Amino acid sequence: MSDSSLYEQDFLAWLAQQQSALASRNVNALDWENLAEELDAMGSREKNELKNRLVILLAHLLKWQYQPTKRSISWFTTIANQRDDLQDLLQEKPSLHQYIPEILPKAYRNARREASAETGIRLATFLDTCPYTIEEILHPEFLCNTTDDFEKAISE
Repeated sequence: MSDSSLYEQDFLAWLAQQQSALASRNVNALDWENLAEELDAMGSREKNELKNRLVILLAHLLKWQYQPTKRSISWFTTIANQRDDLQDLLQEKPSLHQYIPEILPKAYRNARREASAETGIRLATFLDTCPYTIEEILHPEFLCNTTDDFEKAISE
């Protein structure tokens, strides 16, 4: 069975075969075309994770900002956890920083729509472009002070 057909029929077996070929430096056993495709897909998944986490965080920051009377422990923990997870992701994969200028406007567009749908606040109420910098978004004391306990943060 060729590398390409194994790739199509049993991805995990293909992956093990490719890993073995790489470990033994057997360049003749490598499925170059599909390896290149998979590496590209891996990069896309990393960028999608960055975007998805930003959407969740931004939607919750908007809800926190625009609905102070409805703040909840759930919103607080989501903001805190997404900030931590984003910081971890960017620390583990520092090259993702270069994609933030491209991804942030798209993430905000989705977060704005999500915040509007979840709060019932008209979409036009939220600014068209992201009002926060990435530094603000990730800062643990911005809008929702996640360095404090929930009770203190909710009263701010």
